[in-house]
Amino acid sequence: MKSTEIVSIPISHLFLQWFFSGFDGEDIRLESGLSLSSLSSVEKISINKKAQNQEFTEEEVVGLINYGIKSPIFKELWLYNCKLPLSINPDIIPEESRSRNIKPDDIQTITEMCSGGLVIQRDTSESVQRSVIELLVEASNHDIPIYSVNLNWSFSKIDEDGNIILSSGLSLPIITSIEIMYIQTEEGREMNKHEVNEILNYVQHSQRFKELE
Repeated sequence: MKSTEIVSIPISHLFLQWFFSGFDGEDIRLESGLSLSSLSSVEKISINKKAQNQEFTEEEVVGLINYGIKSPIFKELWLYNCKLPLSINPDIIPEESRSRNIKPDDIQTITEMCSGGLVIQRDTSESVQRSVIELLVEASNHDIPIYSVNLNWSFSKIDEDGNIILSSGLSLPIITSIEIMYIQTEEGREMNKHEVNEILNYVQHSQRFKELE
């Protein structure tokens, strides 16, 4: 008797548009009252709650992460029109999600923060600069428009991979959703033609790019 092989079909994106009601510890509860059991081959889960700015509880966020990581190919959890808790106890975050660098992304907050100008100044601490870089990378990964980035005396050079190196030594990877970039060099420094061309190559990776100053 032949054995039947179970084939796992990858699910690239599960998008619950207004269907999400809650999480009961094992399954996702839908507005209809039905439950959605864990999916062993889902890559990304997006949830858009019906009520604007409804806040997720710590238990819901961690529960959704636990739900997702049952799939070995799970990578992303996107949350729309909702707020994440101000803090999550790191002790209850699954170790596997940390090792796989899986964390919930609050798309609305990222969008709002990137709708205005973002500045990386030379005199700000590395931790602040790193936070801005992480925000820019998240926005770029989700193709969220970034209105403008201002490198205020913080530009050093473009490295061989095309990334911007800041005066702090931190690297700003290529951002693909930026609209405007301002680069202010310190007094007395003039960029040569080669540097200008490298910067133009950097910003032209963005389909939204409009202006370089």
